[in-house]
Amino acid sequence: MTSQSARPQRYRAQVDAGGATHAVSYFDRQGSRDDVVFVHGLGNGAENFESMCEQPSLNAHRLIAMDLPGCGETPYPSDRTLSIDDLVDLVERFIDDLELDRIVLVGASMGGLIALLYAARRPERVRAFVNAEGNLMPEDCMFSRRVIGYTFDEFVRVAFPKIKSDVGARRGRGFDMHRAVLERANPRAYYDYSFQTVLYSDHGALLERFLALPIPDLHFVHGSMNASLSYLPRLRDSRCVMTEIPEADHFMFYDNPTAFAECVGRALL
Repeated sequence: MTSQSARPQRYRAQVDAGGATHAVSYFDRQGSRDDVVFVHGLGNGAENFESMCEQPSLNAHRLIAMDLPGCGETPYPSDRTLSIDDLVDLVERFIDDLELDRIVLVGASMGGLIALLYAARRPERVRAFVNAEGNLMPEDCMFSRRVIGYTFDEFVRVAFPKIKSDVGARRGRGFDMHRAVLERANPRAYYDYSFQTVLYSDHGALLERFLALPIPDLHFVHGSMNASLSYLPRLRDSRCVMTEIPEADHFMFYDNPTAFAECVGRALL
């Protein structure tokens, strides 16, 4: 875990997207080489990637991660419902506002879905894409599928407490860290983002879209405890570079941050 004193400096930007202005909180650790943009998953935040700023393999690179609305320190709007498509619009505008070009894009879990949709929309901006167990198939809806079928009030009363309890019961540092982050997550954001995450995973042909991306350098990263994902053989037979993070589950950036950073570093070569 990144120590309080070692945490990267935080900034706030007013980002216009989808007819609204969002007060986006983000960190931007300056570097002289490539720009790396991290996109976090459901119920998470930019803090997932703070430890990357301490990794020697990424020392020379500029590292950027934003809190999506309702996550971390970015508020969720009170007058509208946001979807995955809205988040793609927001990420696009955020990258435009920072005038980033030819980035290395790293998306984890739901963030992998957002990053995939952004990369398909703006491939000229992405030099390499590191998909860290991002949603590609229905089986990837580990938590989001558990939201479907509830009204928001039922979700707050029943489903969200059960998700937190089940995360807390899972073994491993990654799940311990995720449980702590969930306590600060906005239930409305968690609920709203889950529906289109499931829709895309079930019907969006995401695996095919990932493999068809016109991007020179594609990577897929998974934890060693998830080596049974059904689509890994197809990825191995593709041009995609595969990396298994040892002693890691879904939250690889917590379970084994050094190996995760080294994987990102290989995409920078």
